[in-house]
Amino acid sequence: MSNVKEKAVIRAVPSASDVEIVGDIFVGATVHGLYKYDANGASHEGLSRFYWHLNGERLSDEGQLDLKLRPSDDGKFLQFSVVPVDSAGTTGSEYFSQFYEVRSGFQGISDEENEWCYLKQRGNFSFHVPEPSDRIFVSSGGAFALLEPTSGDVHLEGQTGWGLPVPPEIVNFLKNNKAIKLFSAEFSFAALVNVGSTNQLLCWGNTIPSTAPILQGVKSVYSTRSAFAVILDNPAPGADSIRAIGPVNNPVSTVPAEIQRELWFDPPKVIYAADDAFAVLTQNGRVYAWGQPNNGGNIPPDVRAHLNSMFVTRIVASAISFCAIGRDGDIAVWGAATGGGSIPTDRLTSILDDGGVQSVIAATASFCAITRNRRRAVSWGRAAEGGDMSASAAQLAARGNIILCRSARWAFLMANSSGQAEAWGAPQYGGAPLTVQEKRQFRQVLKGAKAVPGYASRRGESSQSPRLRRNVSSSAIIVDGNLSLYANDVSFFLLSRHDDGRTNAIVLTGLNTHGGTMNPALRQTLMASLIRDVYCTNGAYGVITTQGGTDGAVSVWGATLAMEDAGEIPPELAEYLRSNVTELYSIKRFPYVVLPPPPPPIPPHTDPSFAARRTDGTYVLWGGNVRNQYFDPRAAQ
Repeated sequence: MSNVKEKAVIRAVPSASDVEIVGDIFVGATVHGLYKYDANGASHEGLSRFYWHLNGERLSDEGQLDLKLRPSDDGKFLQFSVVPVDSAGTTGSEYFSQFYEVRSGFQGISDEENEWCYLKQRGNFSFHVPEPSDRIFVSSGGAFALLEPTSGDVHLEGQTGWGLPVPPEIVNFLKNNKAIKLFSAEFSFAALVNVGSTNQLLCWGNTIPSTAPILQGVKSVYSTRSAFAVILDNPAPGADSIRAIGPVNNPVSTVPAEIQRELWFDPPKVIYAADDAFAVLTQNGRVYAWGQPNNGGNIPPDVRAHLNSMFVTRIVASAISFCAIGRDGDIAVWGAATGGGSIPTDRLTSILDDGGVQSVIAATASFCAITRNRRRAVSWGRAAEGGDMSASAAQLAARGNIILCRSARWAFLMANSSGQAEAWGAPQYGGAPLTVQEKRQFRQVLKGAKAVPGYASRRGESSQSPRLRRNVSSSAIIVDGNLSLYANDVSFFLLSRHDDGRTNAIVLTGLNTHGGTMNPALRQTLMASLIRDVYCTNGAYGVITTQGGTDGAVSVWGATLAMEDAGEIPPELAEYLRSNVTELYSIKRFPYVVLPPPPPPIPPHTDPSFAARRTDGTYVLWGGNVRNQYFDPRAAQ
């Protein structure tokens, strides 16, 4: 009998390498897991499995390559992992990325400040609902710049004059030298690129002069409508520490020498933007400004003296004024005298007599402060645009316990913890007193709900307590759920959700054609959906939902395609938006009119758009200032 020697069969097992996370790891960002699949003699890739981990704990509800970072993730450590699976079902080991710390704020500006300011303060032109923080997609007022995460290539498309066309020299450079981050103003773009051991900011667009200075060694980048400002990293003693680039002969484009001298001994911490005006906050709590004098670029002597007596910790900007907040709750304002840049003595007194301010929310030409002690609301600025409250709003404001406050372009809406709510400002554009039915809807949501300022934990983390915060803003937590108040130019949207993500209530008010109403069928479907996130253009809203077992379904309402907005999905693109959308971005435009148009309420067309990012890395664009299209950036290389 012969001996038979058996040989062990070694089966090829797939593996993964270069596991990483791309996108800025900030609260509000949708980050992307990236890896390379290695067959190792096995078959091609099948249905590999993806996982996300916070502080070492796997998130049970997250199994895609993209992850939205929530406020409750702040300060935690994020990790992505992949279990490679080949087409025959052979499973490899689990491979992990390094840990990444999740941070809130951006370049020194807190998430609350960014929300409270009318123009958003992240170097990405926007207002109302802040844009996602990942910086993969940024937009001007009429074009977009897309950073393709797998290759680092930059794609730009949109309307000529809004950052397009891109000079061919910059096009060629970006093909050879990948951008680190993208930034935008309303008419221009900027890309931060590595140059040896330092970096350089490349700028282009209609407001960038041919004589623009070379900016290297950049630490932070900020933008207003027409200009960029930067804080430089480790400038030499006696050298400039901040710089600006913008239109020729516009004072926003040049930092005055006297400000540069002050910063030699008290370095800059952060820069805030109004329309064509910047304000820099220093490490020692001092404030300096430059730009258009009537928009906050000039600080009057009496305000200068008051600012010098304060230690400023936060700044909130309307479109044409600034409000500096001291660490003791005191405030100083400057800018357009009738647009929030001055505050009547009686209103300032009412703020200071109630402990100072805890929150300040800005519209285009007015502010609303919430006081520290009794959470009363006090507004000032352009009278017809929210600076003066209606009688009913003033009564509610005086009672205090305000729990929610949000601005539209020319109006405000607030609600207290008892469920009383009111709007004020331009009556045709979101500022009309709430109807009896609207007040009843707010009361049903808030009465007995024990609302407090804050935001809920991530869905699936029920063991954690909701995150509380002291400052009144647009979100609150309630018994068994949470509230969020949103706005576009001319309407408001209150969303109430249960802790498990189910929709509890939807309340709309404002201009009917621009988001103030939705059709009954859409309301029914949203009440039966899990609304993950809310976005807006100038006159429309978009939501990403889970419907049954389908993730990433997009619904929109508001100003339609015929109105040159994005509140309607083109039929030819509907199939791409029914599922697998992981993020929405908007291309907003600053309205052409300065004051609310007289009745009838027909806001001028501003041509905004939406862009949807899908889990497969493709995009869907539709609205007023883009070609309605399905876009694959990898095919466009």
